[in-house]
Amino acid sequence: MKALYAYFGLIDLHTIDSPGHSLYQLGLIDSIRVSYGVEKFDFYSYYPKELQADEITKSIQFPDTALGKVFAKYRTDLFDEYGVSFAAVLDRIHNKKYSQIYLKARFRNISTLTKKWKDARDFEDIIEAAVASGYTKENIIILDTDLSLPPSFYKKYGDVLTISIPSIDFPGVSSRFLSECVALHKENYTKEKVSIFYGNIDTSSYKSGNSKSEMLPAILNWLASADTRNSNAIQLIVIGKSKDLESLPSGVQVVHRNLRQAVWSTLEKYLVMINVTKEKYDERRFIPARIYEAMIFGMIPVSYKFSFLSETFSFNNIDDLREIIIYLNECDQDDLKKAYLTFINSYTKYCENTYG
Repeated sequence: MKALYAYFGLIDLHTIDSPGHSLYQLGLIDSIRVSYGVEKFDFYSYYPKELQADEITKSIQFPDTALGKVFAKYRTDLFDEYGVSFAAVLDRIHNKKYSQIYLKARFRNISTLTKKWKDARDFEDIIEAAVASGYTKENIIILDTDLSLPPSFYKKYGDVLTISIPSIDFPGVSSRFLSECVALHKENYTKEKVSIFYGNIDTSSYKSGNSKSEMLPAILNWLASADTRNSNAIQLIVIGKSKDLESLPSGVQVVHRNLRQAVWSTLEKYLVMINVTKEKYDERRFIPARIYEAMIFGMIPVSYKFSFLSETFSFNNIDDLREIIIYLNECDQDDLKKAYLTFINSYTKYCENTYG
């Protein structure tokens, strides 16, 4: 039997303006396949049906590059049906067509309320349908991919479903998917020395406890203003939402998050992924999506207070960051590849110690 995978997004390179890191999803889904013994998935998106129908019709596929071909292969292998309707999902749950149900956790926030999107309602309705249809606790798995589920959710549903946290409870991407991507970069490593920050800067609409580190603005300002006299020729590009991009210092290059073909090209081309995130990620040793995407695309994640994952490319202050950036700026391509593989080796050892 097959499983259901429900996600707030699409797998292909769509243009809907929404948050989230879609470019590690295939690795995550394959990790579920390996960890839980699933053969195939039906894919359901919480996006409003009129938006996703338009995007699926456009059929924006992955680029015709070596990495794009890896993505295309896994997309074909993983899914039995892509873009299942909500009605079909409920019908198949009622008729026990799925062995397991994997739901990316959804919650209401200011942004989705403003857009009148009903993703959280769909999420809750699928849970209720599964429970009513007799699915047991171990077969309804909620994926908390950013440590955002509130205690009230645990209290309401903790007895009837399983809450699983990718990167803590099981690897955030499968080793085989990541290994295929890393092998391509070992064979041909060519990166331009540019730093990328991919994510929200303004988190004022987030619920309490989910804001990013207060250090983020200072770090981005330093990256934007440091000049070659300080041995820093690595420039900054920010991938994000329009509101954030408009508030950046002048001279910072921007890529709008909805232009996912441009996001793909940016990650394939450039060297450094800046990771400055929620304090609780470090406390709980949670690896966020941008780090997985960095590894997949051959980038070096340089992270604020993430020494548990890589002491070499973790920094505690601007001075630490400056030393990392200067070092990378002085490297030729061979040494940059060694630096990338140093991070990969550190991640691999962490996985061996964490997952066995």
